[in-house]
Amino acid sequence: MESALGFGSGFFQAVEEMGESGNPGFIPVLVDLMRFRYSRRQTEALAASLVKLAHVQESTEALLQHRNWDWWVIWLGENPQIKAVDGYDSWKGRLFGLTDEEMGELLYRGIPSHIRLEEVVWGGVPKDGIPDLEDPPVIPASEADYLNPRDRVFGVSFNGEHRAYPLRILNPHEMANDVVGGVPFALAY
Repeated sequence: MESALGFGSGFFQAVEEMGESGNPGFIPVLVDLMRFRYSRRQTEALAASLVKLAHVQESTEALLQHRNWDWWVIWLGENPQIKAVDGYDSWKGRLFGLTDEEMGELLYRGIPSHIRLEEVVWGGVPKDGIPDLEDPPVIPASEADYLNPRDRVFGVSFNGEHRAYPLRILNPHEMANDVVGGVPFALAY
């Protein structure tokens, strides 16, 4: 497992050895590695080992799915009998730590958990990677010609002042900080 963390020359040998081991406990390791793959060759190697260990169908359509990380996350969630190999918790912490050191500290050997660590996934954005919308510009509703009648908005009203925050504007931010009617507030979804 350690050799696969480097994504260098030892990666392919480690992935192949995990696939040849016959130990389904390596499936969560391979699925996690697939989330961080960097090349088509790496993805194909991971998919080949996963197919061997999971004993899944190898039709042409299935092979395309097997290269898809999302497909494997769902498959793993539907197969709770798959338990990761010993040391998976700290290994996963080191893997996540390659992206963000603080995130890597969240997972360590023997961490108490009420959920399967196999289902803990990296969201794809580093810490503070999504900037909040801070004191956004305001225009009158009559000038918001970029909105369609069916567009969703978050509405707030404080002290007689009203404001609408279009969902499609908030989507890339996931949070807005503003002051309406003299009241500072945070809108998060």
